[in-house]
Amino acid sequence: MGVDAITVWAAPLDTVPVALWPRVESILDAAERERAKRFRFERDYRHYCAAHALKRLMLTVSTAGAIAPRAWTFDTGSHGRPTVAGGRGAHFNLSHCDGLVACAVSRAAKPGIDVENLDRVVPLDIAETYLAADEAKWLYGLAETARQAGFLRLWTLKEAYIKATGLGLSQALDAFAIDFDPLRISFTDPALGDPSAWRFEQLEIGGRHVLALAWRAPAKPVRTEVTSVDLASLLGSAVDTASADSVRR
Repeated sequence: MGVDAITVWAAPLDTVPVALWPRVESILDAAERERAKRFRFERDYRHYCAAHALKRLMLTVSTAGAIAPRAWTFDTGSHGRPTVAGGRGAHFNLSHCDGLVACAVSRAAKPGIDVENLDRVVPLDIAETYLAADEAKWLYGLAETARQAGFLRLWTLKEAYIKATGLGLSQALDAFAIDFDPLRISFTDPALGDPSAWRFEQLEIGGRHVLALAWRAPAKPVRTEVTSVDLASLLGSAVDTASADSVRR
């Protein structure tokens, strides 16, 4: 992970062996494990564990192994964005959806990331609530068969932006608009600053998911590195089969 890069790992979950989940959970701290156990559905439990394990693994790699995955501690900002405790680590951001978790880590910029399953069906009447006027105009200008994918492209970029600002949903979603060709942002509220300072990237992962990345460009150019990773490989192929019975059901 370069100091002038935003590194993204995207991990599909469909191929993670059942016997590996106790090891995934074991990387989390006590508070995270307790929260994981409160999820009612196995799918939600696995997405949570995988996302927070991936975060810890990536932060450890960013220190060349100087800090163990279990040793990281975190603070939470006023709008809910987590950071490494005391500001002693890289910036990071997490996202997960059905079948995929992703994490962005960088020392050069504060990234925002969002992922969505391309099979997700969204009631498009919510566009009037969540999209700016120019975005809704663009969306309904698409062929009807392309609007679901178009909404997901817009939504993931908007989510990535509000996560990168650290303000989350406290921001008005119609105060800014995503434009395509080229990919950029515009502001209807001048208080939001200079839109040319923002950078975006969007790509498909495995043909099933769309990933969006946003960051405010620092003085030095930042490159992006997006890699699909395998949780089983990251954790090692040897699984303690004796712990398999502890997999949450």
